[in-house]
Amino acid sequence: MPAKDPGRKVVRSQVNRRDFLKHAGWGTAGLTALVGGARRARAATSPYPDWIPASTKPPKRGGVLTRASTWDPPVLDPRLTQSIGLFQFAGLTSSRLVRYAFPDEASGTNDLSLKGDLAESWQPSPDHRVWTFKLRQGVKWHNVPPLNGRELTAADVKYCYEAYAKEGVQSFTFREIEGMETPDKHTLRVHLQTPNVLFPQNVAESVTVIFPREVLEEDGDLKKRLIGTGPYILKEHTRKVRVVLTRNPDYYDKGRPYVDEYVILSTPDDATRVAAFRTGQSDIIWRASVADVEAIRKTNPAAAAQEYKNVLAPFGLALAQDKPPFNDLRVRRAISIAIDRQKQVDTIFEGHGIPGWGLPYIYYQDRMPTLADLGRWWQYRPADAKKLLAEAGYPNGFETTLFYYEYFPQMTSQVQLVQQDLKKNLNINVKITKLDYTTYYGRYVESKWDGIAWGFQSGHAVGLDERTYMYMHSKSTKNFFRVNDAVIDELTTKLRRTPDRAEQRVITKKIVDRELDQVLRMWMPYDNGFLVFQPYVRNAAALSLRRTDGYGSPTTARLWLDK
Repeated sequence: MPAKDPGRKVVRSQVNRRDFLKHAGWGTAGLTALVGGARRARAATSPYPDWIPASTKPPKRGGVLTRASTWDPPVLDPRLTQSIGLFQFAGLTSSRLVRYAFPDEASGTNDLSLKGDLAESWQPSPDHRVWTFKLRQGVKWHNVPPLNGRELTAADVKYCYEAYAKEGVQSFTFREIEGMETPDKHTLRVHLQTPNVLFPQNVAESVTVIFPREVLEEDGDLKKRLIGTGPYILKEHTRKVRVVLTRNPDYYDKGRPYVDEYVILSTPDDATRVAAFRTGQSDIIWRASVADVEAIRKTNPAAAAQEYKNVLAPFGLALAQDKPPFNDLRVRRAISIAIDRQKQVDTIFEGHGIPGWGLPYIYYQDRMPTLADLGRWWQYRPADAKKLLAEAGYPNGFETTLFYYEYFPQMTSQVQLVQQDLKKNLNINVKITKLDYTTYYGRYVESKWDGIAWGFQSGHAVGLDERTYMYMHSKSTKNFFRVNDAVIDELTTKLRRTPDRAEQRVITKKIVDRELDQVLRMWMPYDNGFLVFQPYVRNAAALSLRRTDGYGSPTTARLWLDK
């Protein structure tokens, strides 16, 4: 896989978001003037690297890492949510069978090699229906009641996987398990219903953490206590205030973690997060644009910044495509081509964003796609959109709703631009509702909505099967966009039965082409943005699909403070 994107140009944007908001004022006249200028701003890139190699210095032990966070966990039960609010730290309290390489082990941002976590080795049967995992010996649960530091066994993993299959958002993943054997306390043999060459990648996802039998049986759920075998112990969780993790002295990876305590402060307000970083009360912050990073570096010139590599767009318009009018392909196509994505890239993301696609391009081609590569139903063609909507029976438009959570300030600007495009080009009146994170997340993932959601595909997924079969198959509990397409079902099933990497790339490209043609998930422009660190933070760099302050949180076990 490539370490760099050859298609990326080095041109600075002439219009930043602040200019955009100031001049547009969300009025038509201002917006028109802005777009004229924005059309001249193209493909800006950052002066910051997308890869920061591991420090060559010997790590230091001790200290407290603090981060002001956008998110708060809706619940602590990993069966019931895959929210980033929980998994910004669940991967530190809890382990998985297998994991992806950490930054200090990786060859570059796109290194997707698997490493053992609780498992030291794993082996498939010739038909890939049976996978045998040999567990690491001597791994202990956290030394807190009711586990009290007892040894983890294969029976623990079997119990956990069976519990995942019974209920919750992970159930689709684990229901493919036909049965499990534990021939000895350190061997787990998993029998699958059907062949899956990508099963180890599935149990390497950050959301497949191993939880203990004792807590589930005593409490009836996992909503109050999060106990695992990971590098940190949950010391405190005060809802909408903070999470405190303390170093696990019995962690199997002796000597790690390096930092004694990790404090995550619930801080939904962006300005407060910025102020916390500027005053040294927060050690890591994510920023959406070059201008945002440069604003911070004016007051904190020694801060280190990493461009977080764009490989996909996680957000898009999720249409209730199981009901009229969105079950009509012509309506979906009309809406898609009525939205000016390039305008969003140029203005909101200062020319640095991507137009939007759903599958990580590194799985099917070497270079980053352009807007033109996405095909005819992703180009801005308002006249054709109006004609198409009329053919679908809506010449005068219609009314609908859209709800969202503001993950970052630029998102509100995007939502409003889409509203304007649909009104101007199709006479579709969109009533917007902005929700708090917990309400938004619950309504969206539980599919309790009609109309339009500013939807997402959960950012936890690294593996190809999770991004395709798990997110797009019509029967999946993670199919939040309500995709129901027989061709997609067939291709995603075929993909997980194909061991050859070259053939996997061909099938993946077919899935991409089908999704774009049928507008099954209407991706919106996005920029992965930037991670900014205090100058003393070491080994905190993010890898593709694994952001250190999010689902890539296990990286924190390798992070240390040079002060």
